[in-house]
Amino acid sequence: MIKKLFCIFLCLWITTPVFAQSDVIREVFDVVQKDYAGKTTNHFMALKGLQSLSQIDPQINIKEQEGMFVLKKSEKIIQKFNLPSSEADSSAWTALCKNIISVACRHSEKLDVADFELPDRFAAAVLNDLDGHSHYFSVFSENEEEQTLKIKRPFASRVIDNILLIRLLTFKKGISEQVKTAVFECSKCEGIILDLRGNKGGFFNEAIQIADLFLDEGIITYTLSDKNGIPQYYSADTGDMTDGKPMVILVDGSTASAAEVLAGALSEQNRAVLIGTKTYGKGSVQDVKKMDKDRAMAVTSTYFYTPSGLKIDKIGLSPQICVAKSENCDGEDRFSKEEDIERAVLYLKTGL
Repeated sequence: MIKKLFCIFLCLWITTPVFAQSDVIREVFDVVQKDYAGKTTNHFMALKGLQSLSQIDPQINIKEQEGMFVLKKSEKIIQKFNLPSSEADSSAWTALCKNIISVACRHSEKLDVADFELPDRFAAAVLNDLDGHSHYFSVFSENEEEQTLKIKRPFASRVIDNILLIRLLTFKKGISEQVKTAVFECSKCEGIILDLRGNKGGFFNEAIQIADLFLDEGIITYTLSDKNGIPQYYSADTGDMTDGKPMVILVDGSTASAAEVLAGALSEQNRAVLIGTKTYGKGSVQDVKKMDKDRAMAVTSTYFYTPSGLKIDKIGLSPQICVAKSENCDGEDRFSKEEDIERAVLYLKTGL
């Protein structure tokens, strides 16, 4: 009798889709609803996630019709599903999605064979389409800040005609101290150029500390989520280590994230002039939520704003002096353009 019950249990376990034993779908709804800084709905996430099924079986399609989710195969209706009465009920939306996936697997051999992939595909479809910066990792990997540590020579400096040029390729830990040392050692230099072309960000606090070196006071940036509406301010301490020496910041279409925070702060506080092209426009912070050893979600939790209140995300910064060929000063890759440095030196020497 015990052997018979065990066999029944084993058969049921084997024939139960893997997604039913996984909490990935539930965690997507819970985490995004709780932590995502932008605006989305469980309704949108459910439909977006379910439409990922067609990636495995193109004959399977989920659409919304007359206030219901409709599961089709080769345009033939398989089943209609009522939507949860409450938009905010993540448990109900999770149950709905799992039910639809279960029915779809019964009508698709391709889905049934690949059922272990379905939670990951669902999560990727939702997270990767939120805002362009949130991501889903089916195998947990290094986050953006950890990857910046691998960039070779993130810091370099030289003196050009008594002007200190500092090139920052990323903001790794301790790089603000390198900037401080370079400025101190060139105390007799007439001006400073911070080259942020190609700098895609890194450690946010390092960018804040660099801005603080050149500001006597004032707001550097603040972060804000659309959900709680409570800003967190980052301000400079008293004391500009250069006593107001003229500055230029070089930017281009790859200048992003923390680099945009630094450029925006010094520009809006009338501490530096931006020369280059329009920046990338990644003004957001992603929190990495590790789900298990193989999965993680990076969810946009807050947005950066310049001291004047400009939202950087998807907008970017426009330089005061444009070197682009386009009329709109659209972002270009100017990383290797020596003429931009020459233009910065000319400005610091003549003000033109």
